[in-house]
Amino acid sequence: MMVSINTHTTRKTLQHATAVLGALLLGLIVYGFSQGDIAPSLEARLLPKSLTRQTEWVTITAQQVLSGSTIPADRNVIVHIPEEITRISRKVLFGRRGDTIRYWGYCFPQNIHDSNNNLKRGFPGDLFLSEAEREFRRQKLIAERRRTFSIFKNLTVADLNETEDRVQSRIRHQVEIFTGGNTCFVMTEKSIPVGADDDGDGLNNSLERSLGSDSKNPDTDGDGINDGLEVFRLVSHPTKRDSDGDGIIDGIEDTNRNGRFEPGETNPTEWDTDRDGLCDGLCKVNKGQDLRGEDKNLNGIYEPNNGEYDPRTTDSDGDGVFDEHEVYLCVLGGGDDC
Repeated sequence: MMVSINTHTTRKTLQHATAVLGALLLGLIVYGFSQGDIAPSLEARLLPKSLTRQTEWVTITAQQVLSGSTIPADRNVIVHIPEEITRISRKVLFGRRGDTIRYWGYCFPQNIHDSNNNLKRGFPGDLFLSEAEREFRRQKLIAERRRTFSIFKNLTVADLNETEDRVQSRIRHQVEIFTGGNTCFVMTEKSIPVGADDDGDGLNNSLERSLGSDSKNPDTDGDGINDGLEVFRLVSHPTKRDSDGDGIIDGIEDTNRNGRFEPGETNPTEWDTDRDGLCDGLCKVNKGQDLRGEDKNLNGIYEPNNGEYDPRTTDSDGDGVFDEHEVYLCVLGGGDDC
């Protein structure tokens, strides 16, 4: 979501941030973010494409973070963390996109306008890099150390130093928890959702809005499983109590409600856990004319005395006949509760 720069407090912060960036970096030899290069000397000396061509500056206000917004790709983005946020993890703030998307940034000190900060070496704040960005740089360093040297061509001190791991050239991840009142610079290769997490379920407000879940309720559908666990771990739907449509509520299938499909449980995202052709709970068959299934009272408990089958195994009673075939024989025999 592209937004215009705020004309009050945002303008002052942005102008100062831009000035500091220019003073620190424009006179340095830097490498592009898109290539993942690392410059020597400074601990974190990198600027993106704005050094080689004009790149738009975008500001995301504190109010937009509260309601949920989007950080666009390949832009210089200033993000204001709302005062209302006591603390929020980097993963939640940026929608847990760091595993697959390369982004980086840094947060300015809250007293950035203090002249003493302008005299400090390096960036005026702390850096953060996504997991994907850190892995990219790790692999790049490994590749550089594997460079082949020839005893006939590479005998200078400079050549030999190329094989050494230069600690001072590394860009270190420093920020994992963000606090209210911070102002941060972000650049990302792909757009990422940014937002507060009002209900503490691990889904930021930008993601809640896109999924249709309630940002004020950690368990929107009331199935007993936290919205964040449903989205990021179980991969079920936070607005549907029965994600797989087998008639059994997600929180009954995931008995300990930890967002993982584990032994002894039925799968909340598959209507036929044991894949025996029978629905875990009760499902319509014969063009909707009949109901068939294994856990007939939908309570998540195998009760053979009630004519149920175990949805976790293909042969519930261990007689060598698959459950699906037993149901078929029951139907052939004229049974009315198959």
